[in-house]
Amino acid sequence: MKSHAPVNPEGKRCFDGICETLDRLGVPRNSKWRALILFMRSIRDYDIYTPEQKRQIQALVVQVLKEGDLTETRFDDISRKTEAILSAPWRTKLQNALNDLSRAIGDSRGIILKRKGDIESLGQETVENVQSGKDLDALLEDIRKGFTDVVRYMEQDAENLARLSFTDALTGLANRRAFEDALAKAVAGARARKTPLCVLMVDVDHFKAFNDLHGHLIGDQALNAVASVIRDCQKQVEERGGKVLSARYGGEEFTVIAQDMALKQAVALAEHIRHRIETYNFIIRDVDGEILNSGITLTVSLGVACLDDAWKDSLEQRLINAADEAMYQAKLAGRNKVFSKGD
Repeated sequence: MKSHAPVNPEGKRCFDGICETLDRLGVPRNSKWRALILFMRSIRDYDIYTPEQKRQIQALVVQVLKEGDLTETRFDDISRKTEAILSAPWRTKLQNALNDLSRAIGDSRGIILKRKGDIESLGQETVENVQSGKDLDALLEDIRKGFTDVVRYMEQDAENLARLSFTDALTGLANRRAFEDALAKAVAGARARKTPLCVLMVDVDHFKAFNDLHGHLIGDQALNAVASVIRDCQKQVEERGGKVLSARYGGEEFTVIAQDMALKQAVALAEHIRHRIETYNFIIRDVDGEILNSGITLTVSLGVACLDDAWKDSLEQRLINAADEAMYQAKLAGRNKVFSKGD
């Protein structure tokens, strides 16, 4: 973390002459405006914030300084915007959790309704068996078999619901909830065993334009194709004894947890994924499965970051943010590239 900024008389850090700028604007040294702006400016030094949060906050600082509007109303407005930017990841997590819950409720409702029909059928069959005049032993055996079957189906339902709650409905990869749980366990394990741990962030290039051109149904096919390639790369690593988890992080973004991999190995895995997707022959099909177009190519930008021994807190978030920052650098460098933290 950087710590080379000059300090003003009140002990608050100054950045790029910002204290001098505030002096020129007539902002008192002990005012809440000065404290807010210095806080906003300091955010770029903290790893716990995402690259996008840092960019938005710094743009807001520039806007405030250009406008020179330091009224109470404007202060309240800037404070709200700052809070909204800093809380955005948590709102996103909440929305993702609600979306997962909604899908789980839909899946469970379908299963429950189906099982409700089975139980009603079982009741009808039981009545018919009792009225059939069968031998008592045969009658009890039929009833016992019917209940045993329903119990077995319900146990399978419970297993399916548990699996669905950690699975992305579109791609079949682990969902964000499963990724975050797995990352927390992987980080704890890596720290305990003193082994390396890396995260890959994968983002489909120009996906909005692709969606606008082909429509969301075709966009979903594209995401499935990318997920299929990532899943295949994961399988290759696992066949060699490696431990990898791939997940859909959200939208057109995917992530990979690479346990016991040093940076060089993780970058090699990222390059393998990038090359496989770049050379993948993407085929567009209609709802009936007929081929509409083929030979379409997709590319992805990847960021790689590894757990840093110097980090003391918020380890999972720092790791995600570092990989996200590297991915952003890959985008800036022209896309269809792999960047690692420090490039």
